[in-house]
Amino acid sequence: MRTKILLIASIIFLVSLTRLVPHPPNFTPILALAIFGGAFLPNKRTALFLPISAMFLSDLFIGFHSQIFAVYGSIIFLSYLGNIMKKKNISNLAITGISGSLIFFIITNLSVWLGGKLYPLNIDGLIQCYIMAIPFFHNTLISTFIFLAVLFTGYSLIEKRFSKILN
Repeated sequence: MRTKILLIASIIFLVSLTRLVPHPPNFTPILALAIFGGAFLPNKRTALFLPISAMFLSDLFIGFHSQIFAVYGSIIFLSYLGNIMKKKNISNLAITGISGSLIFFIITNLSVWLGGKLYPLNIDGLIQCYIMAIPFFHNTLISTFIFLAVLFTGYSLIEKRFSKILN
């Protein structure tokens, strides 16, 4: 079990390094990593701690921003979603990926609007904020699905290949 946890932790930290490579806005593995960690790590605290740690470490290099609490809060919630996913099948991954991306979109853009610097603090400003964020949502959704597929498929293959070591 300890080897399995180390493998999952290593995957989360290695994949999180892709944030340091140039990429389109919001096209990162972080949401998928949160769901993946929540789904496979047996300890809920570890499942919440690892994606946040990976995000924090990459933010040390990239820089911190005003929406950090909304982003980190969303990641914690997505870890929880991964944790409550009973069966790790394609339909549940799709539902969790879409839900997680929507939750991230809603929380982070609400935070941008509440910051009051880009949009007026009224209903028109809130609507404008969400409309302006739609192109970013596209990247979030696509990257979440791609990274979920890579993480879950890759881990499944590793688990089958090295089942004796991991169990």
